[in-house]
Amino acid sequence: MRSSHQKFKASHLASHSYIYDLSAIALLLLPLTLSNAIAVLLGHTFNQLDYAAASNLFFHLSNLLINIYPLSFCVIAGYYLSHKTTFSSASFIIYSVTLFYLLSIESGSLSASFNFPNNPLLALLSASITYLYCYRFNLQQLEPQSLDFSSRLFKHVFHFFLFTSSALFLSKIMAKLVTYFTALIGSMNADPLTFSGGIVYQTILGLLGAIGINGHNMLFTIKQTIYADTQQNMADWAAGEASLNIINQGFYDAFLSMGGSGNTISLLLCILLFSKEKNHIMLALTALPLVMFNINEVLLFGLPIIFNPLLIVPFVALPIISFLMTYLAIFSGIISPVTNIVDWMTPPLFSGYIAMGDNIEGTLLQLVIIITGIFVYRPFYLAFAGKYALHNKSSITNASVEKSIFQHLLTNVRTSAASSLVHSSAQKRLSQMLHKDGFVMYYQLLQPIVKKDAISFEALLRYQDSAGNICPPTFISDFQLLKMMPTLDKLVIDKVLADMQKMPLSQNQRIAINISVASIEEEGFAEHLISRLEYFSIPPQWLEIEITEEAILNNSDNLLNTLEILRSYGIKIAMDDFGTGYASFPHLLKYPFDKIKLDRSLLLDATTPKGKQLYQLITKMGHIAECDVVAEGIETEEEFKFVVDCGVDKIQGFLISRPMPLSDVQKLLKLQDRIQS
Repeated sequence: MRSSHQKFKASHLASHSYIYDLSAIALLLLPLTLSNAIAVLLGHTFNQLDYAAASNLFFHLSNLLINIYPLSFCVIAGYYLSHKTTFSSASFIIYSVTLFYLLSIESGSLSASFNFPNNPLLALLSASITYLYCYRFNLQQLEPQSLDFSSRLFKHVFHFFLFTSSALFLSKIMAKLVTYFTALIGSMNADPLTFSGGIVYQTILGLLGAIGINGHNMLFTIKQTIYADTQQNMADWAAGEASLNIINQGFYDAFLSMGGSGNTISLLLCILLFSKEKNHIMLALTALPLVMFNINEVLLFGLPIIFNPLLIVPFVALPIISFLMTYLAIFSGIISPVTNIVDWMTPPLFSGYIAMGDNIEGTLLQLVIIITGIFVYRPFYLAFAGKYALHNKSSITNASVEKSIFQHLLTNVRTSAASSLVHSSAQKRLSQMLHKDGFVMYYQLLQPIVKKDAISFEALLRYQDSAGNICPPTFISDFQLLKMMPTLDKLVIDKVLADMQKMPLSQNQRIAINISVASIEEEGFAEHLISRLEYFSIPPQWLEIEITEEAILNNSDNLLNTLEILRSYGIKIAMDDFGTGYASFPHLLKYPFDKIKLDRSLLLDATTPKGKQLYQLITKMGHIAECDVVAEGIETEEEFKFVVDCGVDKIQGFLISRPMPLSDVQKLLKLQDRIQS
């Protein structure tokens, strides 16, 4: 059982991992957010120049970019998180976007103008839930050329239907929760145009923003009421029939949302003034054009602020402090009441000037609030930055202290892009190879030391190009990269069994097939192999399976069960490349091996007395475990004599035979028959 310190440390690392991931996702969206800032700037510029058509065009573009941001956030988050699972990025994104739309439709979070999902928190939640699902289940990519395409397709259909059904159920629950909490907030009967009601209203907005929910959208009905009452009050004031309310729509927009929710312009300036973290400074400079127009998603998700205990406190508290400062300033008569409703995207300092009826005192009050906010954010930000820097210094990746998080993120993005390119290239190569079906089997002889007639062969996969050239199996790395080794193994099994139908094999002759770890650990592998033997009418006694010690070290019960099933049918089991890793004598006793093959690297090391003794010892270990011992890589007479003196049972190598095509194997077997007869 882990100690509380270990649990805290694990939680601490998980927290920083979350911060790193969220920062990376937000930074990938910078082109979109900065383009939006440019569109807004051009819109205001043309508006000031009285070019209404151009101004409307750029504001329309800005509106489009704002609305597409959450959907893009979901796609980027899906792409980023997909690299932490075995799912393909395309499948992962389809899953997460489907969930995002279902959650958004049921919760009423679609934009009125474009019907796009418009809640970044739901975008993050959708990608995160998809990650948890995809991390739990391992699905191979769909390859039309693969032999098991139909079974893979069935699995994908099943999983997608299960996921979407669960997503629909989850969206219904979330919709009810949203309705419940909206009704609960509405039942408080706190009038946001009064002092106490305004404090409650602003607190709720801050708490919702701290978890990524746009409170103005969730409390849209209340905001509409504030706006209507403000318009009426200002109309009555202009007619001389009423005095101006201290709290109104302009009060909230001009003084409590400078730089966006949480008065984040103060946080941005705090970072620029006091931060020693280069990545944070760069992030602040990048966010500056947007924050100037009260759009703070880059900071909200980039630092991040949401779900960040240290920064949530000032994020929620500062607007309340600003509320008190503005209310007291107006109530005491230091400044005049707000006389205008300002557009929410009006930059700070300008918005105060306009809100106060083109009066500089509004700008001065905003300046005081911003400076106050800098020092409210300062201790919390420095504590956050200090922990962040400490984490970087003790990072498990041992990254250089001088290397900034922004550089890490760029490296991560480049790596992801390069990885996708490598995957794409591998898929293209394998698709072409499978389509042309140029795979052929070659066979290398294993010669017994005593019973010369009990020869066997190891099947080796090769590729024959369009010019007839035989290529080495470098393509196997592509199958490994794409996690398609089970597909390759099934292809090899069928090709070998088809060749065995044409071989005049006797009872004491066998063909060995190398099987990957991924295949041997699959449930149902033994049953699949037996069914193929029956299909090709090949006696199981003619077959031998070679596995590497990597499979043994996984120490799975499924592996032991699979090997026992195969042996019960008469199939021999060999451990390939023994001595190159960590397989030991207890492994030979635990698993039902009939043969071990000593890797050539052991032979190359047998140039010293210790090396020779080690080779002899491993040979004896094999015999104690009642296994035949095969010496691989025999190329010279001296090597042959040495391994024979060590007591090996069979040899394999260029000295006795190079890999040969099926026609040569047939000739050799017929020659053996004539010799015996």
